[in-house]
Amino acid sequence: MIQSASGMRKTLWAAVLVAGACLISFRSTYEPDLWWHLAHGRETTAGHFVRTNVFSAAYRDYPQPYTSWLFDLISYVLWMRVGPAGIQALQALLIALSLGLIAAACRIRSSVAATVAVCAFGWIVIEPRALPRPHLVSFAGMAATIYLIERSRIAGTWRPLLWMLPVTVAWANFHVECVFGVATVGLFAAGEWIRPRSLGRAAAQGALLIAAGCAAATLLTPYGVGLWRYTFENSAVPRLLNIAELQPPYLPNYRGFFALTALTLGGCLLRWRRLSLFDAAAILLFGALGWRYLRLTPLLFFAAAPFVAQCLDELGDLRKPGQSRFPLGKPRLSRLWGVSAAAVALLLSRVPMTTLVRGVQIGGDALEPGDVFSPEAMRFARDHHLSGPAFTSINLGGYVAWYLYPGAQVFIDSRLQAYPPEHFAAVSRAAGDPDGWDTLTQNLDWAVLSVPRVNPFSGTGRFDERFWAAAYNDRAIAILVRRHGRYGGLAAGE
Repeated sequence: MIQSASGMRKTLWAAVLVAGACLISFRSTYEPDLWWHLAHGRETTAGHFVRTNVFSAAYRDYPQPYTSWLFDLISYVLWMRVGPAGIQALQALLIALSLGLIAAACRIRSSVAATVAVCAFGWIVIEPRALPRPHLVSFAGMAATIYLIERSRIAGTWRPLLWMLPVTVAWANFHVECVFGVATVGLFAAGEWIRPRSLGRAAAQGALLIAAGCAAATLLTPYGVGLWRYTFENSAVPRLLNIAELQPPYLPNYRGFFALTALTLGGCLLRWRRLSLFDAAAILLFGALGWRYLRLTPLLFFAAAPFVAQCLDELGDLRKPGQSRFPLGKPRLSRLWGVSAAAVALLLSRVPMTTLVRGVQIGGDALEPGDVFSPEAMRFARDHHLSGPAFTSINLGGYVAWYLYPGAQVFIDSRLQAYPPEHFAAVSRAAGDPDGWDTLTQNLDWAVLSVPRVNPFSGTGRFDERFWAAAYNDRAIAILVRRHGRYGGLAAGE
């Protein structure tokens, strides 16, 4: 009977995690990077590992030091065989796996109630970053890392960390943020060596060797040291471009992150005498990264989750001292923690639950919303044999590469390491100088512009009507042609 009840609880847990993951996966999503991931996957499927910026008109030979090739390949296969719903299902699976692993990590230190509370807050932290991109794999990778560290901590040995070696090899072929997993293992090992709490120095030395092995494992990709080169180049992007995901988190959209930060700081104050060096270092590192770059806000959740869950238990006095797991006969107060946390999460959620439920969208144009993308515009370009170099708004470069490459080559897209820095600088300067813009685009005969997204890299409103005319227009995309260029005959009304 006890085993049956335990099995029912696990089934319920899985159902709740999957349902929560589906709510933030099966919905309309704007993600311009998805298209060049699909285009990369198509090249890989054809046997061409992308090592240079093949989609570019001007920088075809510029090195592409690292790409999430395995994510791109799987995404392309799913898109071709299942359609957009396949990508959505992959996203839901990765989010559910991430939450499941972090729940398992929390249960090593805390009660079911505290675990429910932390996962509820984690869900609202992840929601704004629930996008069909390879960082979803890093969510699962970070959750697996924290789970293995908790296993190592409770067992008092480095042996569970051996699993980090194959995890890192796989992770490195999906996403560059595997370096954060390596850093986390290194922090744990170094913390236990400097101030032993769970392992002791001899075991900590073994953990340090595993961390070094994980760092070496990141080289086991088709791009070798390219992953580290990509990491270094990516760190310079904020100094070059003012892009949204590299800005600090803001209210109200990231209120879940701010709430989690408050919980974490409260836990640090509560347990400051017993705070391990690893917990302190991980919270400081990933908290700082999350506060600086909104794209990294989920990292604090994964790094701090077991610690915060333990603090919630101690605050509610739900466990007896020295008890690692809450007994099956839980008091009613335990259930109250979970219910209260879920209610708070619902109140803090960026998107109301009723809106999420009503907005469920499977396949169709969920990943290609008509207000920002237009298959009809791409069909027009194909039907009229538009080819060769084209100016593309930064958010449409990957979209054009997906639909029109190899016939068409793009001018700019959102792969910030795939172009030399001076390319973005030149576009930014020309955006405020009509003569400079004419010079920048003098060798181009057509352009694909974003109608709703106007910024220095979109080109929208910057093409002189004396020399350019619209060939196609809808609410998402405008296609312009040079009046006296090879496609001038397509100019509307001419």
